Amino acid sequence: METMEFYLNTETCSQCGICVNICPALVIEKDSSGRVNFKPDYIHLCLGCGQCMAVCSTKSVFAKGLRYDNDFFEFSDTTDFFSLLEHRRSVRRFKPKPVSREEIEKILYAVSQAPHGDSHHHVEVTIINNRNTIMEALPSMSSFFDSLGKWLHNPFMCQIIKFKKGKDTLKTLKNHLLPRIEKGIYRNYSSDYDGITRGAHTLLIFHAPADSEEHKEDSYIFVTYAALAAQALGLGATIIGLVPAALNKSAELREIFHIPHNHDSVASLIVGYPKYKYLRGIKRELKKVNWGIE
Repeated sequence: METMEFYLNTETCSQCGICVNICPALVIEKDSSGRVNFKPDYIHLCLGCGQCMAVCSTKSVFAKGLRYDNDFFEFSDTTDFFSLLEHRRSVRRFKPKPVSREEIEKILYAVSQAPHGDSHHHVEVTIINNRNTIMEALPSMSSFFDSLGKWLHNPFMCQIIKFKKGKDTLKTLKNHLLPRIEKGIYRNYSSDYDGITRGAHTLLIFHAPADSEEHKEDSYIFVTYAALAAQALGLGATIIGLVPAALNKSAELREIFHIPHNHDSVASLIVGYPKYKYLRGIKRELKKVNWGIE
Protein backbone atom coordinates (compact mmCIF):
# COMPACT_ATOMS: atom_id res chain seq x y z
CA MET A 1 0.00 0.00 0.00
CA GLU A 2 1.32 3.40 -0.95
CA THR A 3 1.26 5.55 2.20
CA MET A 4 0.65 9.26 2.27
CA GLU A 5 2.69 11.60 4.47
CA PHE A 6 0.05 11.37 7.22
CA TYR A 7 -2.55 8.66 6.93
CA LEU A 8 -4.78 6.50 9.12
CA ASN A 9 -6.26 3.28 7.76
CA THR A 10 -9.81 3.41 9.11
CA GLU A 11 -10.54 -0.12 7.89
CA THR A 12 -7.95 -1.71 10.18
CA CYS A 13 -7.88 0.86 13.02
CA SER A 14 -9.21 -0.62 16.28
CA GLN A 15 -10.01 2.88 17.62
CA CYS A 16 -8.18 2.04 20.85
CA GLY A 17 -6.90 5.63 21.04
CA ILE A 18 -3.42 4.76 22.30
CA CYS A 19 -1.81 6.72 19.44
CA VAL A 20 -3.89 9.75 20.48
CA ASN A 21 -2.64 9.59 24.05
CA ILE A 22 0.99 8.84 23.27
CA CYS A 23 1.61 11.59 20.67
CA PRO A 24 3.81 14.22 22.38
CA ALA A 25 2.69 16.97 19.99
CA LEU A 26 -1.06 16.26 20.26
CA VAL A 27 -1.24 15.74 16.49
CA ILE A 28 -3.85 12.95 16.62
CA GLU A 29 -7.39 13.14 17.96
CA LYS A 30 -10.40 10.92 18.54
CA ASP A 31 -13.70 12.53 17.49
CA SER A 32 -17.12 12.14 19.10
CA SER A 33 -17.88 9.11 16.93
CA GLY A 34 -14.73 7.33 18.12
CA ARG A 35 -12.89 7.77 14.84
CA VAL A 36 -9.17 8.52 15.07
CA ASN A 37 -7.75 11.24 12.80
CA PHE A 38 -4.78 13.51 12.34
CA LYS A 39 -5.50 17.16 13.21
CA PRO A 40 -4.70 19.20 10.07
CA ASP A 41 -3.82 22.35 12.03
CA TYR A 42 -1.38 20.44 14.27
CA ILE A 43 0.44 18.32 11.69
CA HIS A 44 3.26 20.86 11.40
CA LEU A 45 4.10 20.11 15.06
CA CYS A 46 4.82 16.42 14.35
CA LEU A 47 8.26 15.42 15.63
CA GLY A 48 8.53 12.41 13.36
CA CYS A 49 9.30 10.35 16.46
CA GLY A 50 7.21 7.41 15.24
CA GLN A 51 5.74 6.68 18.67
CA CYS A 52 2.18 6.50 17.32
CA MET A 53 3.29 3.80 14.89
CA ALA A 54 5.42 2.01 17.48
CA VAL A 55 2.39 1.36 19.71
CA CYS A 56 -0.21 0.57 17.01
CA SER A 57 -1.19 -3.11 17.26
CA THR A 58 -2.83 -3.10 13.81
CA LYS A 59 -0.22 -1.00 11.98
CA SER A 60 -2.92 1.46 10.93
CA VAL A 61 -1.14 4.75 11.63
CA PHE A 62 1.26 6.34 9.14
CA ALA A 63 3.02 9.55 10.17
CA LYS A 64 5.46 11.84 8.39
CA GLY A 65 6.11 9.40 5.56
CA LEU A 66 7.37 6.63 7.86
CA ARG A 67 6.73 3.03 6.83
CA TYR A 68 6.53 -0.06 9.00
CA ASP A 69 8.69 -2.16 6.68
CA ASN A 70 11.47 0.40 6.18
CA ASP A 71 11.61 2.49 9.35
CA PHE A 72 10.78 0.08 12.18
CA PHE A 73 12.19 -3.15 13.56
CA GLU A 74 10.92 -5.92 15.81
CA PHE A 75 12.44 -6.02 19.27
CA SER A 76 14.98 -8.76 19.97
CA ASP A 77 14.66 -11.13 22.92
CA THR A 78 18.17 -10.46 24.19
CA THR A 79 18.82 -8.46 27.34
CA ASP A 80 22.25 -7.01 26.54
CA PHE A 81 23.19 -3.32 26.47
CA PHE A 82 22.37 -2.88 22.80
CA SER A 83 18.90 -4.34 23.32
CA LEU A 84 18.45 -1.83 26.15
CA LEU A 85 19.30 0.99 23.75
CA GLU A 86 16.87 -0.33 21.13
CA HIS A 87 14.01 -0.45 23.64
CA ARG A 88 14.63 3.00 25.09
CA ARG A 89 12.04 5.60 24.14
CA SER A 90 11.10 9.03 25.44
CA VAL A 91 8.11 8.02 27.56
CA ARG A 92 5.58 10.78 28.20
CA ARG A 93 2.57 8.85 29.45
CA PHE A 94 2.77 7.33 32.91
CA LYS A 95 0.69 5.45 35.41
CA PRO A 96 -0.53 7.83 38.17
CA LYS A 97 1.93 6.96 40.93
CA PRO A 98 5.41 8.03 42.05
CA VAL A 99 8.49 5.90 41.48
CA SER A 100 9.62 3.91 44.52
CA ARG A 101 12.50 5.25 46.58
CA GLU A 102 14.42 2.01 45.98
CA GLU A 103 14.23 2.48 42.20
CA ILE A 104 15.23 6.14 42.45
CA GLU A 105 18.26 5.17 44.52
CA LYS A 106 19.27 2.67 41.83
CA ILE A 107 19.03 5.44 39.22
CA LEU A 108 21.19 7.68 41.40
CA TYR A 109 23.73 4.87 41.80
CA ALA A 110 23.98 4.61 38.01
CA VAL A 111 24.51 8.38 37.81
CA SER A 112 27.29 8.16 40.41
CA GLN A 113 29.16 5.79 38.06
CA ALA A 114 29.01 8.16 35.09
CA PRO A 115 32.17 9.72 33.60
CA HIS A 116 32.68 13.38 34.41
CA GLY A 117 34.98 16.30 33.83
CA ASP A 118 36.92 18.20 36.47
CA SER A 119 34.82 17.06 39.42
CA HIS A 120 31.41 15.42 39.53
CA HIS A 121 30.90 16.89 43.01
CA HIS A 122 29.76 20.17 41.45
CA VAL A 123 26.49 18.67 40.18
CA GLU A 124 23.59 18.09 42.55
CA VAL A 125 20.40 16.12 41.92
CA THR A 126 17.11 17.25 43.41
CA ILE A 127 14.31 14.67 43.43
CA ILE A 128 10.66 15.71 43.46
CA ASN A 129 8.60 12.58 44.01
CA ASN A 130 5.23 14.20 44.52
CA ARG A 131 2.73 15.21 41.85
CA ASN A 132 1.23 17.90 44.09
CA THR A 133 4.57 19.72 44.31
CA ILE A 134 4.98 19.54 40.55
CA MET A 135 1.42 20.85 40.15
CA GLU A 136 2.28 23.79 42.41
CA ALA A 137 5.04 24.78 39.98
CA LEU A 138 3.07 24.40 36.74
CA PRO A 139 1.28 27.80 36.78
CA SER A 140 4.62 29.64 36.96
CA MET A 141 6.20 27.44 34.30
CA SER A 142 3.20 27.87 32.02
CA SER A 143 3.29 31.65 32.51
CA PHE A 144 7.01 31.70 31.67
CA PHE A 145 6.42 30.04 28.31
CA ASP A 146 3.56 32.41 27.51
CA SER A 147 5.98 35.29 28.11
CA LEU A 148 8.67 33.58 26.05
CA GLY A 149 6.22 33.31 23.16
CA LYS A 150 5.75 37.08 23.26
CA TRP A 151 9.50 37.68 23.42
CA LEU A 152 10.05 35.55 20.33
CA HIS A 153 7.75 37.85 18.37
CA ASN A 154 9.76 40.88 19.50
CA PRO A 155 12.82 41.55 17.27
CA PHE A 156 14.64 43.38 20.07
CA MET A 157 14.16 40.49 22.52
CA CYS A 158 15.26 38.03 19.83
CA GLN A 159 18.52 39.93 19.47
CA ILE A 160 19.07 39.73 23.24
CA ILE A 161 18.42 35.98 23.23
CA LYS A 162 20.77 35.57 20.27
CA PHE A 163 23.49 37.57 22.05
CA LYS A 164 23.16 35.75 25.39
CA LYS A 165 22.32 32.21 24.29
CA GLY A 166 23.58 32.01 20.71
CA LYS A 167 22.10 31.81 17.23
CA ASP A 168 21.47 28.06 17.51
CA THR A 169 19.37 28.47 20.67
CA LEU A 170 17.31 31.22 19.06
CA LYS A 171 16.62 29.00 16.04
CA THR A 172 15.57 26.14 18.33
CA LEU A 173 13.21 28.40 20.25
CA LYS A 174 11.61 29.87 17.13
CA ASN A 175 11.41 26.69 15.05
CA HIS A 176 10.67 24.09 17.72
CA LEU A 177 9.25 25.74 20.84
CA LEU A 178 7.30 28.72 19.51
CA PRO A 179 4.82 26.69 17.39
CA ARG A 180 3.94 24.65 20.49
CA ILE A 181 3.60 27.74 22.66
CA GLU A 182 1.23 29.24 20.10
CA LYS A 183 -0.93 26.09 20.18
CA GLY A 184 -1.19 26.34 23.96
CA ILE A 185 0.48 22.99 24.62
CA TYR A 186 2.18 24.35 27.76
CA ARG A 187 -0.84 26.33 28.93
CA ASN A 188 -3.23 23.56 29.92
CA TYR A 189 -2.46 21.34 32.88
CA SER A 190 -4.22 19.07 35.37
CA SER A 191 -3.29 16.45 37.94
CA ASP A 192 -3.49 13.85 35.16
CA TYR A 193 -1.49 15.51 32.39
CA ASP A 194 0.34 18.63 31.27
CA GLY A 195 2.50 19.57 28.31
CA ILE A 196 5.61 20.29 30.39
CA THR A 197 6.07 17.43 32.87
CA ARG A 198 3.57 15.16 31.07
CA GLY A 199 1.68 14.22 34.22
CA ALA A 200 4.75 12.67 35.85
CA HIS A 201 4.85 12.14 39.60
CA THR A 202 8.65 11.97 39.69
CA LEU A 203 11.06 14.67 38.52
CA LEU A 204 14.85 14.79 38.79
CA ILE A 205 16.63 18.13 38.40
CA PHE A 206 20.37 18.37 37.73
CA HIS A 207 21.92 21.64 38.89
CA ALA A 208 25.18 23.14 40.14
CA PRO A 209 26.70 26.47 41.18
CA ALA A 210 26.55 28.68 38.10
CA ASP A 211 30.31 29.35 38.13
CA SER A 212 31.43 25.75 38.68
CA GLU A 213 33.67 24.03 36.15
CA GLU A 214 32.14 21.84 33.43
CA HIS A 215 28.84 21.52 35.28
CA LYS A 216 26.78 21.72 32.09
CA GLU A 217 28.65 18.92 30.35
CA ASP A 218 28.53 16.75 33.47
CA SER A 219 24.81 17.38 33.94
CA TYR A 220 24.04 16.23 30.40
CA ILE A 221 26.09 13.06 30.91
CA PHE A 222 24.43 12.38 34.26
CA VAL A 223 20.87 12.84 32.99
CA THR A 224 21.64 10.47 30.10
CA TYR A 225 22.87 7.81 32.52
CA ALA A 226 19.73 8.36 34.61
CA ALA A 227 17.50 7.84 31.56
CA LEU A 228 19.29 4.61 30.64
CA ALA A 229 19.09 3.37 34.23
CA ALA A 230 15.36 4.04 34.26
CA GLN A 231 15.00 1.95 31.10
CA ALA A 232 17.00 -0.88 32.65
CA LEU A 233 14.60 -0.86 35.62
CA GLY A 234 11.55 -1.12 33.38
CA LEU A 235 10.63 2.52 33.95
CA GLY A 236 9.96 5.21 31.38
CA ALA A 237 11.76 8.55 31.25
CA THR A 238 12.17 11.68 29.15
CA ILE A 239 14.78 14.42 29.37
CA ILE A 240 12.94 17.74 29.72
CA GLY A 241 14.64 21.02 28.86
CA LEU A 242 11.56 23.10 29.65
CA VAL A 243 11.85 22.77 33.42
CA PRO A 244 15.40 24.14 33.86
CA ALA A 245 14.69 26.93 31.36
CA ALA A 246 11.81 28.15 33.54
CA LEU A 247 13.65 27.46 36.81
CA ASN A 248 16.58 29.67 35.91
CA LYS A 249 14.24 32.63 35.36
CA SER A 250 12.01 32.24 38.42
CA ALA A 251 12.80 32.74 42.11
CA GLU A 252 9.37 31.29 42.91
CA LEU A 253 10.15 28.03 41.13
CA ARG A 254 13.50 27.77 42.88
CA GLU A 255 11.69 28.10 46.19
CA ILE A 256 9.15 25.41 45.29
CA PHE A 257 11.84 22.93 44.25
CA HIS A 258 14.43 24.04 46.85
CA ILE A 259 17.06 24.92 44.25
CA PRO A 260 19.75 27.33 45.57
CA HIS A 261 19.48 30.77 44.01
CA ASN A 262 23.11 30.75 42.85
CA HIS A 263 22.67 27.47 40.99
CA ASP A 264 22.27 26.87 37.28
CA SER A 265 19.61 24.25 36.52
CA VAL A 266 20.87 22.39 33.45
CA ALA A 267 18.69 19.34 32.84
CA SER A 268 15.68 17.52 34.21
CA LEU A 269 14.23 14.05 33.83
CA ILE A 270 10.65 12.91 34.25
CA VAL A 271 10.41 9.29 35.37
CA GLY A 272 7.50 6.93 35.87
CA TYR A 273 5.87 3.61 35.18
CA PRO A 274 4.96 3.51 31.45
CA LYS A 275 1.24 3.55 30.74
CA TYR A 276 1.62 1.91 27.31
CA LYS A 277 3.84 -0.75 25.79
CA TYR A 278 5.86 -0.17 22.62
CA LEU A 279 5.42 -3.02 20.16
CA ARG A 280 8.33 -2.20 17.86
CA GLY A 281 11.34 0.08 17.61
CA ILE A 282 11.97 2.89 15.14
CA LYS A 283 15.24 2.90 13.23
CA ARG A 284 17.59 5.78 13.93
CA GLU A 285 20.62 6.81 11.96
CA LEU A 286 23.41 9.31 12.39
CA LYS A 287 23.32 12.28 10.03
CA LYS A 288 26.62 11.24 8.47
CA VAL A 289 29.62 9.09 9.33
CA ASN A 290 33.04 10.15 8.03
CA TRP A 291 35.66 7.40 8.18
CA GLY A 292 39.22 8.66 8.49
CA ILE A 293 42.29 7.05 6.96
CA GLU A 294 42.54 3.36 7.90
